[in-house]
Amino acid sequence: MAKKGKKFLSLMALAAAAAGTYCYLKKKNSNIPENMEDDDDFDNFDVDVDDGPTSRGTSGKRSYVSLDFNSAKEKVMDVASKVAEKAEELSAAAGEKFNAAAGKVEEFFDDRKASDEESAAPTESGEPSEDDYEEPKE
Repeated sequence: MAKKGKKFLSLMALAAAAAGTYCYLKKKNSNIPENMEDDDDFDNFDVDVDDGPTSRGTSGKRSYVSLDFNSAKEKVMDVASKVAEKAEELSAAAGEKFNAAAGKVEEFFDDRKASDEESAAPTESGEPSEDDYEEPKE
């Protein structure tokens, strides 16, 4: 009985796949318009070549922009010098903050070392405790 159920389910899955493919292809083919001229999605490429810039009131001659490399070079050098100045300022500010943070860290470890030395006194029995052992320094 289980074999018949598996066969039936596989047949139904195959039929569903075939029906889905058929519906997809039918819908895909129905989206193609019969007459391409009626389709509004496409631009009108039947523009006359003579409707160029002269029809809009501009002259038919084309002018080009001359490039002034000297002024462009001056502007680039000006911007580069400003960027260099800002970079130096930021570098100095970052150095100051780093030095301040390093000082705080050093103070913290100095205070901790002093408190560890105070607590390193031998116990009443004269034997060192577990806290008295130092970790190896790298």
